[in-house]
Amino acid sequence: MTGPAFTLRDVRALMPNVAAYGGERRQHAVTGIAVHHSATANPITGVSMDDAQSIFRYHVEERGWDHGGYHYLVHPTGLVEYALDEAIPAYHAGFTDPDDACGLEQGQYWNHHLIAVCILGWFDRDRVTADGTRIPDRFVTPSPVQWRTAVALLRTIAGRHGLGASDIYGHRELTGCRTACPGANVDLDALRRDIAAGARSDEG
Repeated sequence: MTGPAFTLRDVRALMPNVAAYGGERRQHAVTGIAVHHSATANPITGVSMDDAQSIFRYHVEERGWDHGGYHYLVHPTGLVEYALDEAIPAYHAGFTDPDDACGLEQGQYWNHHLIAVCILGWFDRDRVTADGTRIPDRFVTPSPVQWRTAVALLRTIAGRHGLGASDIYGHRELTGCRTACPGANVDLDALRRDIAAGARSDEG
């Protein structure tokens, strides 16, 4: 088996508010991986210019969370940032269910049990920012290297936790979550097929 085919930069210690949450630990078993997109894009080029720092700063300073919402972020260049320790639950797919009507830990099951991977970009057409700016229809799908890196990263994480391709979900596929994330142009079945094919290749 070869090593992971991507460059990983560990930025966990650089994230905002890390001193306050760094000692937290997950109390639930990891049962899967959730795939997200950042839904951010430069209004001129269409490509995401964000990174873990900017995403986490928004989550902490604007949304008031203790920490950012994702464990890993995949750049258009193929760089992977490891931003939140896998041992800490991420705030990435929770929803309000105080009566636990869905049987999903009051809507926190996905946060408790899934590793969160964010592919940086906004993978829809006809993108319009909150101030009404229309973003050109460029970079509306993950770049080829970004796709290959996401496949390799997801396969690596899944292998570490004893998971298969069927345990990898898009945010929109999670019960209780009303969203198009990770974007209409991300083919989740193709993603899982590529992950499964790579896993078989590793075994050979």
